[in-house]
Amino acid sequence: MKTYELPAETKAATGFTHKVIVTHDDLTDTDAAQTINLIPVVAGTVVKSAATKVVTDFDSSDAATISTTVEVGHNDTVADADEFITSQELNPGGTVVDYKVEATVPYVFAAGTSASPKYIQAAFACTAGDSLADHTQGELHVYLQIVSLSAI
Repeated sequence: MKTYELPAETKAATGFTHKVIVTHDDLTDTDAAQTINLIPVVAGTVVKSAATKVVTDFDSSDAATISTTVEVGHNDTVADADEFITSQELNPGGTVVDYKVEATVPYVFAAGTSASPKYIQAAFACTAGDSLADHTQGELHVYLQIVSLSAI
């Protein structure tokens, strides 16, 4: 996984401030579900918008894997796995949704602790009984507009 703060020109043109690239190599769980921490956040962090782009469909060496989905959310005080992006199909065994944008209501994070850090997360799932680690291809770009109220 790679995380980038976008350059000023891209921020101005799109409104997005960060880009996270998740590939099939990041799917390491040998079961059908895995949550990946994308970006750590602190109290006062606001997510104003989110979008996703499938660059390469997520496909598996297991022909029985006919569905691979992702949701983008958080583990804040009241965790919500799909706060920013609801379930999106990534696998060609289903109907791949190449682009997704949600009408996200801005979300502000509450206080986290070192024992309980807060993250923007991506929750992946595949066909029940199959393994996410069996994916042999796939690349997803997650775009986020993040503002820090504590920095203002």
